[in-house]
Amino acid sequence: MSKNQVAVIDIGSSNVRLKIFENKKNNIKQLEHLEMPLYLGHDTFKNGQISSEKVDQLCDILNSFKKLANDYALNRLHTYATTAFREADNREYVLELIKLRTGIDVKVLDDLQEKTFIYQELKRLLGQKSKNCVMTYVGSGSLGISVMEKGVIKYSQNIRIGSLKLSEILEPVQGYTQKFHVIVEQYINTYIDVLSNFVKVSKQYDFIATGKEIKLLAKMANIIPEKKRFTISKQDYLKLYENIKDLTPEQISSTYQITQDQAETLIPSMAMFKIIMNFSNAETFIGYDLSLCDFIGFMELHREKYLLLTQSFYDDIINQAIFIAKRFNYDEKHAKAIEEYSLKIFDSIKDLHGLKSKHKLLLQVACILHDTGKFLNLKSHYNHSYNIIKNLEIAGLSNQELEIIANVSKYHSEIAPTLTDNNYKKLSSTDRMLVSKLSAIIRLGDSLDKSHLQKLANLTVIFKQKELIISCTFNQDISLEEWDFKNKCPFFKNVFGIKARLLKERLL
Repeated sequence: MSKNQVAVIDIGSSNVRLKIFENKKNNIKQLEHLEMPLYLGHDTFKNGQISSEKVDQLCDILNSFKKLANDYALNRLHTYATTAFREADNREYVLELIKLRTGIDVKVLDDLQEKTFIYQELKRLLGQKSKNCVMTYVGSGSLGISVMEKGVIKYSQNIRIGSLKLSEILEPVQGYTQKFHVIVEQYINTYIDVLSNFVKVSKQYDFIATGKEIKLLAKMANIIPEKKRFTISKQDYLKLYENIKDLTPEQISSTYQITQDQAETLIPSMAMFKIIMNFSNAETFIGYDLSLCDFIGFMELHREKYLLLTQSFYDDIINQAIFIAKRFNYDEKHAKAIEEYSLKIFDSIKDLHGLKSKHKLLLQVACILHDTGKFLNLKSHYNHSYNIIKNLEIAGLSNQELEIIANVSKYHSEIAPTLTDNNYKKLSSTDRMLVSKLSAIIRLGDSLDKSHLQKLANLTVIFKQKELIISCTFNQDISLEEWDFKNKCPFFKNVFGIKARLLKERLL
C-alpha cells in the first residue's frame, strides 16, 4: 500500500463516487474517477428510510469500488456519506449491513462538517481572489450559505433543503401548476428572507456558487471551466434561467441532453442560486466545480497543509462566534476579560490537562457565547445559553463540538457538571471529561470578573508545585470576585487535583 495514494468514496444523495489520488512531487494527481447513479435521496426524503433494494445496490457498487482500489493495493477506502444517510431513520442498520457485506466503515458527516469541508476547499482555492463574498453550496439535500468579509467568514447558515429534497417536497404541487418555478422561489424565500435581518452585504461582494449542478450549468452556458472555475454575468445567468423555468423535466432533458433525474433538480438548484445571488448584490456568477472527494484526497495526502488550513480556519470560527454574540447583545468587555483570564489558565496548566489547540478554541468560543442566554432571561441564564449554543451553526465546528461548548457555557456560573444532568450524562465519557476540564477553567475565569467591571489588572498565571497561582493588581473593592473565586476553587481542585490561589496587590 502506497503512502502516496489514497482512495476516497463519497456516498451522496444522487450518486456514489470513487476517486483515487496520487501525491507525486507534492502535486495531487487523479488516477481514477468512477461515478454511479444511485438516488438514495429519493428514499430518504420521501419515506424517511433507505430501502433494502437501494442497500443491495449500494453494497454492489462499494464492492466494485473496493475491487478497483485493491488493484492499486489500497486496502483502506476513506468513505463518507452525507444528507441521505444523515436523515435516514434506519441509518444505523444500513451502516451495519454495509460493514458486514463490504467490510467498509462509512463515516456520516453531519451538516456542519460537510459544509466546513466545502468552505475550507473554497478558501484554499480562492486564495487572495475573493476577500468579500457570499459563498453558497447547493447539495441534493441541503443548502449552505456563508458570508466572508476580509477573507474571514462572518456568518454561516445551513438549511435543510436541497435540489433533490425540494423537488421531492414540491412534487405534488408540480402536477397542478404551470408556474412551478414560482412555487419553488416562494418556498426558498421563506428561508432566505430572514438573512437580510442578520447580515448586510454591499455590491463589492462576489457571489461564489458550488454544488452538484455547477458542472451542468457550465455545460448549458457553453463554458469550459478553467481549474474548476468559471464565470457568467448575472444577466446571462438569468437568461439561462428564463429559458428553462417554464419547461417540464422531460423538456429540459430533451433540450439540454441531460438525464431525467438531472432535469428534475435543475430548476430548484437554479432558483436557489438566483435568490442567493440577488441577496449578494453581485453582478457576476462565479461557479466552482468542487468535490468532497477532492478535499478528502487533499486532507489525506497533504496532512500538514490540511492541519495548517484547519488552524487558519480558527479565525473564521471566532469571527462567527463574535457575530452571533453581538446579535444577543453580549457584554463585549466582560467576554474579552473572561477569555483572557481563561486562556491564561489553560496555557499555564497545559502540561497537566493534556488538551489540544482545538480544545482551547472550544474554550475561547464558550467564553464569547457563555452569557447569550441573558438575552432571553436573566433567571438561570446559563440554561438558556446552553439551549441557544447547542442549536447554533458555526462553520468549522461539528454538532458534537457545539454540544461541548454549550455544556461548558452552562457550567460557567452557579452549577457544576453532575451526572444528574441529562445534557452532561448523555455525553461520552471522553467528552464529559473535556467538559469538566473546560468548565473548571472558565468558572475560575468568570469569577475574576464577577462584577463585569474588569477590576483586575496585570494578571499573571503560574503553575508550580501543584498549585495554580493567579497574581493581579487592583484599585477597587474586589470582595465579590474573591467570594466567587473561593466558591469555584473546589471544583477546579476536584478536576485537576491542584489548588488555585489568588494573590492580589492593591495599587495606591
